[in-house]
Amino acid sequence: MRTTSRAAALAVLVGLAGAACTTTRAATPVERPALEVPPPPPRVVAPLPRPQPNQLEPVENLGPGPFTAPSKPRRETPPQQVEPKPEEPKPVEPPPVAPPVQQPAPPQLRLPENSGSAQASQIMQLIVRTKDILRSLKPENLPRAAQSAFKEATLFATQAEEHLKTNNLPLAKEFADKAERRALGLQGR
Repeated sequence: MRTTSRAAALAVLVGLAGAACTTTRAATPVERPALEVPPPPPRVVAPLPRPQPNQLEPVENLGPGPFTAPSKPRRETPPQQVEPKPEEPKPVEPPPVAPPVQQPAPPQLRLPENSGSAQASQIMQLIVRTKDILRSLKPENLPRAAQSAFKEATLFATQAEEHLKTNNLPLAKEFADKAERRALGLQGR
């Protein structure tokens, strides 16, 4: 009995909730007057005035001589007495400036040759492995994108060798790693 009363109460609540959401009358649409679009204004294009040819006034023949400006009359001034100027003191010569002392250039910092030999041999091994992989591939059989990756790998290997010769080990390692990654990506194709 309890279940049926609960079900009945629930049905009444659902009915009330449904009734609360509905309206008893429909809203009538409000009629508004149609907008009237005015016609576009007439296009009046005023013609441009015709250009007048340049009309210069004729000038008399000035002759072949050079032009000289008329001179102004000079006023006569009484002669002034010239006073002798006192001799100017000779400027004091500064003591001779010693040329700047050139300091020897600071020595270029380099790693000793034997400290990087282990790292240099690792980089050389990377370059050799990369070149072996590239020799095993035929670039003409590769797709266009893979051909550009092949060229990049070859370029990176060459740059790694150049930096290895100049003992720039960090850059040589970076280029050797890039070359190896490109070559390994091509090997699976």
